[in-house]
Amino acid sequence: MTTKGRRAGKTMSSPAEIRAEALRQEALTRVRQEQFDDALALYGEAFSLAADEEARELITINKADALIAMGQSGPEVQQLPTILMRRRNLHHAFLAAYALMYKHRLQNETKRGIFYGQVALDAAVEANEPMWKIGALNDLGIIYEADSQFSRSVECFEQALALIDQVSDGNDQLFGRMAVLENLGYSKMQVGEVAEGLEMILGVIDKLETPSAIADAHLDLCYGYLELEDYEKARHHGEIGLSQAAEPREIRNAHYLLGEVAYKAGDLEAAELHFEELARYYPQFRNLKSLLFAIDLRSMVNFRL
Repeated sequence: MTTKGRRAGKTMSSPAEIRAEALRQEALTRVRQEQFDDALALYGEAFSLAADEEARELITINKADALIAMGQSGPEVQQLPTILMRRRNLHHAFLAAYALMYKHRLQNETKRGIFYGQVALDAAVEANEPMWKIGALNDLGIIYEADSQFSRSVECFEQALALIDQVSDGNDQLFGRMAVLENLGYSKMQVGEVAEGLEMILGVIDKLETPSAIADAHLDLCYGYLELEDYEKARHHGEIGLSQAAEPREIRNAHYLLGEVAYKAGDLEAAELHFEELARYYPQFRNLKSLLFAIDLRSMVNFRL
């Protein structure tokens, strides 16, 4: 979830500046749709038209965020700590901290991610901006999920959810609610509240748009129904999740969950197929497929890694 809002308190003074802001907003939309290459091109054009240092700094932060989402670095990413220290305004400080939290989350650097997440949350609280608070709390919850601190993640997501109605923009409110409920649903299942978690994810799954969000949601449903021993529904959602999976993490999780579903349902041929596909990702573990048939690893696996 990103919270890259419009610039506040700034009056456009020239056609070039108006065009730069329009391009930046279009780039933000492309990022939400995971069309990152298009977004980078738009940011580059916007930067060339930006009329002042403040506008260029905002575009730099936004472009860094897109690069991080692509798993790339660059001069824009390298500038984020300096921008945060410069603290030109609370908005830029929040965005820079948020992007750095995101960067360290993707790199599984939990402590640094939590640090920058708290910096982002502090800026959001100081500015009294509900959407900023929701973004920081949502990503902090994701970091706690990745660190298997599910009680902490539930706390963060529930705090974020409680703020949704304070958001004035209807689109932002809908986007925030979907993101938070999908994440909260998964964490709820991890603390034993499976039925409630399933209900949350089912309530938003038809509104998700990006392949990664759709894949994660269906794999979460697969996990939940597997926990409830409803193997038919678990297989249905697992297969959709696999068909939408783009990241190696999602593909690995899909094969593992579908293998477990097939094994529990007595379909040993399908279980062997999925466990064999999963084992290809771990060539150093020669007996992994046999181990998967012998031991249910669900309690040991974090599906957000």
